[in-house]
Amino acid sequence: MEKIKQLITSIDLDNLLKIFDIQIAIAVLLFFIIFRGLFSKILIKIYYRLTKNKKNPKESSMYKPLNIFFVFLGIFCTINILPVSKQFLYIMNLIFKVVVMYYITKAISTLIIEDSILFKKIFKRSENKAVDKFICKILRAIIWIIFILIVFKEMGFNLNWLGGLATGLGIGSAALALAAQDLVKSLISGATILSDKPFIIGDWIEVGEYQGSVVDITFRSTRIKSNNNSVITIPNSTITSTYVINWNRLTSRRFECVLNISLETPSEKIRKIIKEIKLVLGNHPDVIKETIQVSLDAISAYSSDIKIFLYIRQAEYLKFLKVKEDILCSLLFLAEKENIDLAYPSQTVYVKGKEEIEE
Repeated sequence: MEKIKQLITSIDLDNLLKIFDIQIAIAVLLFFIIFRGLFSKILIKIYYRLTKNKKNPKESSMYKPLNIFFVFLGIFCTINILPVSKQFLYIMNLIFKVVVMYYITKAISTLIIEDSILFKKIFKRSENKAVDKFICKILRAIIWIIFILIVFKEMGFNLNWLGGLATGLGIGSAALALAAQDLVKSLISGATILSDKPFIIGDWIEVGEYQGSVVDITFRSTRIKSNNNSVITIPNSTITSTYVINWNRLTSRRFECVLNISLETPSEKIRKIIKEIKLVLGNHPDVIKETIQVSLDAISAYSSDIKIFLYIRQAEYLKFLKVKEDILCSLLFLAEKENIDLAYPSQTVYVKGKEEIEE
């Protein structure tokens, strides 16, 4: 018994407790690292049940950030278990507060604003996705500004400078307005576009010499994607100061062409081909029959001109081009069938002979 007592007293209990604390700290850290994915799934599933969302938790935009958060949580718990100095512990607590606030802010900006069923219900009657998208951007910016101000306050920064900044902005507002006239015009024009909704994202529009599909609308500018896949950024002030053609609002498109027939073609044959053109166009499923107009419009120096005018039901541009191609091919086939020569610009030159000149 005396030997056992001597052995126990010889062991340094402080070192033993330190070793035990290190082992517990390592175990806690490993626990959070191993089960971080499970914890993330549980939190996301709880949120999805509250919002009646049926998405896979791993597809959520917050799945990876939550994994990182639980690793930070494990590190924080580990440091609090280990025998460290108070100053170091204070710094780590401050860092952990910032990390927690960051992930809370990120969760609010991504889940509540973008993915939330509640947010979608608020804007369920909105037909303009650009307005919804812009409101999301504003709310997100406000949330992150609040986060930055809270972080500054937690780190001990004096926020009294905000009042001075507001005063300075008030004094210099006139100068800023003069320096940013174009920007202000674009912002006002952007508000006009978003409220009047002359076009929405996805519409094919024509603005001056530019045309393309609308890919984004902001308060400052509108971006359209042209036929060659280049993205054109147009200031909103330019859009509101010129005409805008929204081709997606069309219910039909106009087709017009002139068939130039050789002057040698007999009049009876011209009458016959006019009737056949009307018959072919009337049988086309995409041609509005009531709008078909085919007539001999003019006789020029080298041709008899048959003018063809009608409307096509296909308002979408690519489908319209397909129908237009079908009609033109049908006209060419009809001209070949009736052995009618199409005219082209030509001139007849008469050369006087030598005897005619002498006379």
